[in-house]
Amino acid sequence: MSVPRPHGQEEALATLRRLASSAARTFLFAGPEGVGRRRAARWLAALLNCAAGGPGAAGGPGGAEPCGSCAACRLWDDVGDGLVSIRDYREVAAPATTRDGRPARHRQITIDQLVPRRDGDPDPLGPWLVAPPSGRVRVGVIDDADQLGEAAANAFLKTLEEPPEHARIVLVAPGPDTLLATVASRCTLVRFKPVMPDTATRERLGLHPALRLGTTAALRAPQPNEVAARAAVDDLVATLGDSLATTFRALPALQEAWLPGDELVPGLLRERARSRGPAAYLACDAALEAAEAASAAYAHRGLLLKRLALALRHAWRGPPEPPLP
Repeated sequence: MSVPRPHGQEEALATLRRLASSAARTFLFAGPEGVGRRRAARWLAALLNCAAGGPGAAGGPGGAEPCGSCAACRLWDDVGDGLVSIRDYREVAAPATTRDGRPARHRQITIDQLVPRRDGDPDPLGPWLVAPPSGRVRVGVIDDADQLGEAAANAFLKTLEEPPEHARIVLVAPGPDTLLATVASRCTLVRFKPVMPDTATRERLGLHPALRLGTTAALRAPQPNEVAARAAVDDLVATLGDSLATTFRALPALQEAWLPGDELVPGLLRERARSRGPAAYLACDAALEAAEAASAAYAHRGLLLKRLALALRHAWRGPPEPPLP
């Protein structure tokens, strides 16, 4: 068994190995989306708590990797890609829905997720970090920390500045400039770079938006929804020069494959438009921005997809231009 480990981030992991034995306790994992920042936070938690290889282990000065076989490492056996909360490790993120179950228009990490509030989250992150760990170290992760509002940040500043000795805090964000200055100044910065596969892998994957963004999504085995999303996008694009009725018949499959908050379908459409030249790409990008804004305003899903289809048909009109690089 192996604990989570980010692909292609050896420099960042080397920095974390060094910091694991240092006095630093609050970190900012900075870099683009999808390059392994969250996976690195889980790897760090495993390393810190590994009975055989972690810093401070009884057997020596600490190893370069979690052993994968001790009780602390085995906790990671069945961990998926969603938000994780296991012994001595916890992730918090801005709620995706409002209290009445509707998609949140403006996602924001709230005060009660971090510190106790009346009628708030019954188990906020701050008191959880203070509680004694089951192993050596508790690791709390604030995901998408750029969604940390000023009030919540101010309420949590003391903990960010001086976490308990047995605790580490990891903020995941694009960079220091996306955080409040008072938050960024309290973090030790660890940078994560885009991940670029070799030429053979790029040729095998073809048009995948993750390749241009330098994320690891393209390197994983295709997920069932990815296969459906590719098929739905290909079917829609194939109808853009046909009758309007034919285009509209392709929309139900696209609607089913385009999951809320998922960037794969928009990314695939942008890559298809990119191959047709600048004008098509700009028109497609504007249409997708409008569709996403309408979705955030709770517009009828079927109607906004029809409007998107009309804009895409217009973008695909005429012969292709030289593709964008």
